[in-house]
Amino acid sequence: MKLAKKCLLGLAGMTLAIAAQADTYTEGFDDLAASGWTLSNNSSPAGLAWFQGVPEYFAAQSGAAGSYAAATYASTTTLNGSISNWLISPELILGGAGSLSFFARTGATEGFSDTVKVYFNAGADAATASFTNLLGTVTLSTSGWTQYTIALPNAATGRIAFEYAVGDAATANLAAIDSVSVSAVPEPTSFALMGLGVLGLAFLRRRQD
Repeated sequence: MKLAKKCLLGLAGMTLAIAAQADTYTEGFDDLAASGWTLSNNSSPAGLAWFQGVPEYFAAQSGAAGSYAAATYASTTTLNGSISNWLISPELILGGAGSLSFFARTGATEGFSDTVKVYFNAGADAATASFTNLLGTVTLSTSGWTQYTIALPNAATGRIAFEYAVGDAATANLAAIDSVSVSAVPEPTSFALMGLGVLGLAFLRRRQD
């Protein structure tokens, strides 16, 4: 009985470990320069790349006031330039399908057309040309931080990219990204193991009552 109890408790522990591993990656951009994210400005003509958030613009969604990534109309150096400013994640270990969650916003001033495109590349390549899988396009809100959740393709590893994309810089203002989180979807065997763990705990409680 003691051995069976230890086995069931061990199984329950494995169940909790699987649940704890649901979030495979998080990034709050406390320090963009040390985050491991790649900055690539393909704007024409190119200006400033993504930079550390500025508290005077607005506060971050979470953490210190400037802990977010930002890009502005200065991504290109001319008013009629075309903005294509990329923020690319490190290579992430996914182990299958999953989901991406992040917060985004623009400034409070109305009348601009700030959008961010979200891409995925199943591999290690950080070149912008490798990001051919467009997951979605987000029109940024002037009313504050908004959370977005997007399903990720089934892949062992990959990179996520945010492209601040505005065809005419005269209609651009600002883009900001914060609180990025990637969650893996447990494999079917993991779901079965979790179920066994719950049943085991229920059995032990019944025997003790």
